[in-house]
Amino acid sequence: MNGIIVVNFEQGNVSFEIFNKINRLKEEFELLNVEIEVVYNNGTLAVIENGEIKTSIKKCDFVIYLDKDEYLAKLLTKVGYRLFPRADFIEICDDKMLTHLALSNNNIPMPKTYAGPLIYYSDKMKDFSFIDELEKKIGYPLVIKPVHGSLGKDIKFVNNRETFIEKFKEIAHLPLIFQEYVGAQYGRSVRVIIIDRQILGAYSRVNKMDFRSNFGPTASSEPFVLDDAFRALSLKIANLLDIEYAGIDFLFGEGGEPILCEINSNAFFSEFEKITKINVAGAFAAMIVNKVKKENKKE
Repeated sequence: MNGIIVVNFEQGNVSFEIFNKINRLKEEFELLNVEIEVVYNNGTLAVIENGEIKTSIKKCDFVIYLDKDEYLAKLLTKVGYRLFPRADFIEICDDKMLTHLALSNNNIPMPKTYAGPLIYYSDKMKDFSFIDELEKKIGYPLVIKPVHGSLGKDIKFVNNRETFIEKFKEIAHLPLIFQEYVGAQYGRSVRVIIIDRQILGAYSRVNKMDFRSNFGPTASSEPFVLDDAFRALSLKIANLLDIEYAGIDFLFGEGGEPILCEINSNAFFSEFEKITKINVAGAFAAMIVNKVKKENKKE
């Protein structure tokens, strides 16, 4: 059996987390006698030519897709590659509004969320009347988030109208969401790792200097034991989205109950493995091999 790991060409060269993730996966697949090749996505791996999709990625049993380029993911899926995670799941998770939309009307606790207006000429923007409604329905403090992105980048905390306008202008050209601030436990969140709809484990991330638990050098991690509420909600989400691999992030409500924050389809696991002593890479690799074998038998 052979597989390919696709990683963003820039991130693959500079990110320790990605470098560690790739090496850990290669180690675990080697133990299963599976060959792994790493391919860097620079935007030229697939093309639609004369109406047909062509790709330079060689045939393989599976692709571990560590990029967030949903277009390449969909192109590869359409011509028959088996991706982990799936292209549709990557799309849902990489867009925070789509995440909340996909899980809405299912009794999933989540922050009150508005989709921001699309702004085409942010430098000429003068009408901020939409803030009136947000002040009535959400109030301050609230959070402005780009729908794409990770590690807390460009997320803005605002506690008055003047700050709202100032921070909004900085990222108004991006697709955004506006959310109520869930701050019962400041700078603390829980990440639950899911593999094949099952809970592998969890840990808590803490940042006493920032409301973003995973942002900057002041962030740290600690073990976390899931109670029944966290466990039940994690499994419900895992089943609703048919999660093969992801990290589900939760905030804490006023009573300590879980509130969905976001889902990362390509969650890093070096910190998780260090804190929990759970072999995420091994469980992920074993799941992929078993699924591919079963799917190939059906064919």
